[in-house]
Amino acid sequence: MDTPRSLTPPSSITRRSLLAATAAVPLATPAIAQNALKGTKLTILVGQFYVPENNAQLDQLAVDVAKDTGMEIHVERLAGDELGVKTAAVVATGRGADLSIGVEFDTYLYASKLADVTDLANEFGKQYGGWLDVAKQACMVGGKWKSLCIGQAPAAWNYRVDQFAAAGINKFPDTFDDLLKAAKVLHGKGTPIGMTLGHASGDGRSTNYPVLWAFGGKEFEKDGRTVALNSAETLRAVEWYKEIYQYFIPGTTAWLDPDNNQAFLAGKCSATVNVNTIYLASRAAAPTNPVMKNIMENMDHGNWPRGPAGRFASYNINTWLPFASSPNRAGQMHFLRAWFDKSFLPKWTKTGQSYFIPTFAGFDNLDVWPEDPKLKIFRELNKLNRLEGYAGPPTPSAAEAVSKYILVDMFAKACTGQLKPKAAVEWAAKEYEQIAKKHRA
Repeated sequence: MDTPRSLTPPSSITRRSLLAATAAVPLATPAIAQNALKGTKLTILVGQFYVPENNAQLDQLAVDVAKDTGMEIHVERLAGDELGVKTAAVVATGRGADLSIGVEFDTYLYASKLADVTDLANEFGKQYGGWLDVAKQACMVGGKWKSLCIGQAPAAWNYRVDQFAAAGINKFPDTFDDLLKAAKVLHGKGTPIGMTLGHASGDGRSTNYPVLWAFGGKEFEKDGRTVALNSAETLRAVEWYKEIYQYFIPGTTAWLDPDNNQAFLAGKCSATVNVNTIYLASRAAAPTNPVMKNIMENMDHGNWPRGPAGRFASYNINTWLPFASSPNRAGQMHFLRAWFDKSFLPKWTKTGQSYFIPTFAGFDNLDVWPEDPKLKIFRELNKLNRLEGYAGPPTPSAAEAVSKYILVDMFAKACTGQLKPKAAVEWAAKEYEQIAKKHRA
């Protein structure tokens, strides 16, 4: 999955009230005198969005805000893990940037070094029909908004309709039992599926956590301190994974984020979990590349299957981190208002074709969704996200468990026969206990 390190259920607001809310509260960047911020500087740390046009839009926004305010704005792009390293350095030293793009756990980890943006969050929430719960979970610490959610990157099941049809499967499986049956048949036809079991920063989470949750497993209790991984529900998830693994394309335990994309585009894999970038890549190349045209025409996207406990998903979340050490608070706030303004954010979202979707309930009723029928399911997928660490909050313990790929390795150890399923669960639970003990101290 092409998901950057930096750049889930919705509230029960009716469609009519959402439309009313979006229309009733106009968001206009507060008037600021031309060149009012002249002489000030704003440094913004970002990564690379995998839809190039989204990068160009951010850059142009910085140019426009600089022109309007007289402020000097520097957008610093950092590749891969460099963004997280630079963000941590700013947190430690209080120097080097005013804003940064972070991920779901960063707000919780760096809360004491982030500015309170509760007023802005309330303002934007009113404008767009309310924040989804997952945004509150990712951005609020101690009842205060310490970051602002940019959006989430929904991951669908990308699958080859033609290869499924050749195996007698006319729609993507709706349950994990049906997915297991389909995988067996597809493997027999020489068109296996694949799910990432490697240390992939994006796919390692988006592929594996939904399996745990669908069978009723959880990492922590609601207090975020009590480890709850060693359960009958977790064991059933591991046993299911071990069974389906034998029908996978070889090599998935070594897959990093680009590998499932490459396997699918090479015709070696009939289904995998990914954001919309496989389809967008094949669609873009289709006019001049017959192979990509064939893939584009013969693939589609399916929802996550249901398990005994329900249907869940785990997506990358990006947030704007406003450093409290910034000497340019006015510049920070003005840029954030410009980002969330109705003249920018809906257009930025539509350009991404549901790659990154802002976490506002009211977006369900705005013109931000792709017209392409093969991308329509991302609107429903946008409602499924759950943060890692469930049923607890995004604690340092949950963040460390993610960074060490413990859940991924639990499944991989059982799938490859390194450990029996029960032993794999026990191993993972002990790893979680050690982490939790350290952070409780």
